[in-house]
Amino acid sequence: MKMLTNQEALDFLKLYNIPTLNYKRVSGAHEVSRFPSVLKLDASHVLHKSERKGIHIVHHDAHAKKAFNKIRKHGHVICQQYIDGHELILQIVKPPKGRNIILLGISGMPVDVHETFSVRTCPVKINSARKMINELRSYDYISKFNGKKSRLDALERSIVALSNLAVKEEVKSIEIDPFIMNHKWGGAVDAKIVKC
Repeated sequence: MKMLTNQEALDFLKLYNIPTLNYKRVSGAHEVSRFPSVLKLDASHVLHKSERKGIHIVHHDAHAKKAFNKIRKHGHVICQQYIDGHELILQIVKPPKGRNIILLGISGMPVDVHETFSVRTCPVKINSARKMINELRSYDYISKFNGKKSRLDALERSIVALSNLAVKEEVKSIEIDPFIMNHKWGGAVDAKIVKC
């Protein structure tokens, strides 16, 4: 088994036309050119970045320098634009027997909480992806952002693409968390992929 870095995972998702937020690896805080930005740890040995304080939203140069120095102790640092929107989670789980399972839920919610997620076996067609989204208890909330229609179409296509990836590739698990969606864009911001 091999766990990909966040950078490798996002690049892998792009191969299947899953929108991903652009990133760049930075060697110092001086390379952060716009604010707010997000600095995050990019290390395959760290499963949950938050446990190592590996994610920081930075608003100015001094903040960026302090955050970079903290993160750099644990691995490489990547920088992304800060995007506001609804945060969702997409997961692929490989059961001991049978087909891979795709799960959709709200990021930050335990996936075992009743009715906070939707599940299908892979592969998923576009109509089934749409039904997965409609099944979420928070559908009315996520269908709009700042009073405008959210990019549910981007989420639908990503569900289909991710399910096809799970069928074609030898993967043990995939987690896109968060998948951020607003009225202009929807895509993967962070991802964990474990290859078989």
